[in-house]
Amino acid sequence: MDSAPDKHIRNISRSSRPRSSTRGPLDASDDPLALPETPTSPIKHKSMLAANDTFSGSSFYELDPLAPDNLPEGLEKDLSFLLRHSNFHTLSHLDIPPPLRSEFLILNPGEPLSTSLGTLEKLLAEGRFLIAAHFSASILTSSLISPTDIKIIFSLFYTRLASLDLSGNTVLAAQESKSLEDLTSAFYYIDLKPESAATDNDKDSEHEQEHEQDLRHIVPWPLRVLAVRLQSIGFGDSRRSIGGLYEIGLEARREIMRSEATKDERELWKQRLADLGIRGVNALIEMGDFDSARRSLDNLRAPGSESNITKLRKALLFLRIGDLDAASQVFGDSNETKEAALLKPLISMSDGRFVDAVAEWRVLGEDRTRTDGALVAQNLAVCLLYTGQLDEVFDSVIPYTYLKGALNAFTDCLFLVSSAP
Repeated sequence: MDSAPDKHIRNISRSSRPRSSTRGPLDASDDPLALPETPTSPIKHKSMLAANDTFSGSSFYELDPLAPDNLPEGLEKDLSFLLRHSNFHTLSHLDIPPPLRSEFLILNPGEPLSTSLGTLEKLLAEGRFLIAAHFSASILTSSLISPTDIKIIFSLFYTRLASLDLSGNTVLAAQESKSLEDLTSAFYYIDLKPESAATDNDKDSEHEQEHEQDLRHIVPWPLRVLAVRLQSIGFGDSRRSIGGLYEIGLEARREIMRSEATKDERELWKQRLADLGIRGVNALIEMGDFDSARRSLDNLRAPGSESNITKLRKALLFLRIGDLDAASQVFGDSNETKEAALLKPLISMSDGRFVDAVAEWRVLGEDRTRTDGALVAQNLAVCLLYTGQLDEVFDSVIPYTYLKGALNAFTDCLFLVSSAP
């Protein structure tokens, strides 16, 4: 496990891969790839909870419903290069306020893999992402993982990178993502179609065999999308993110047009293509190219209805650009949805009207049907801090004790600043 496998071939062009088009594959147009009227996921995932309400760890085997379940007979992929201890940075929680700190978990000797995965699943459900990042790396570098178990290795690697990103350690995640190396290399592709019985003298059969290959990527789609952004940060090339999104966007379009694809698979690929468009705009914003980002957002108006989540993502991108008028017009007249209600106080905060935002967040907090109570409480607490209502901050975050601890630490900092000479 100390050396990279011999099969890992880097930067090899595949003859079946078409040349990249100069036309943007993420642009919306009136074509068969348009979004469906109801863009809900047709692939049903199993619940993260087992029947007895315990965490079973089964979700780590279902990261990508379209990924190949089994490799062709006689073909193995050795991923020992992803299991090295040197791939993972040492994590610390010293920069976290003491009320929010938790001890890192250690693998118990003799504990089965399913138990460890269940523990990791629970950490993710509780939002303890820094602890989950540490624990996922512990599993990857343990003897519980076989170097050829590609599904669980990629799933744990994705968990590690995503948890680092969510816990504010994006730079570390970007550095660790480079151990994946070139995700477009031939090593990460397999041919799911068996070889045809063409004879050596039959050139037409050989030519037909070449074009009947069914090449599939073995890396789960969420990890590929995340790696595009992180590797662009890790290599210090912001343009790499745009190019990577366009590359996998072309692949998504090819999968939609594949004759063997089922209706459910096509719907899922359409949703993935729409998601890539949003991510492309976000990449332009991170590059500081706000003009291109605004034009790209305008071009993402695909025919057919969009989900409220997609509209909210667009509105948040407009807020990042600073175009408050465009953000307020994303939902149009449909202001009764939960997503549209969430956008209203965010616009008030972006415009510096924190008093209005306090009233709007309080209205949302009184709605017991919402499932984002922690998010509402946190934003309300921030607005109360900006308006100087420190006494009410603590009441707004009850029963969110983890936020209350952070606010205690923040108040201590305010006291130190105000009492400094």
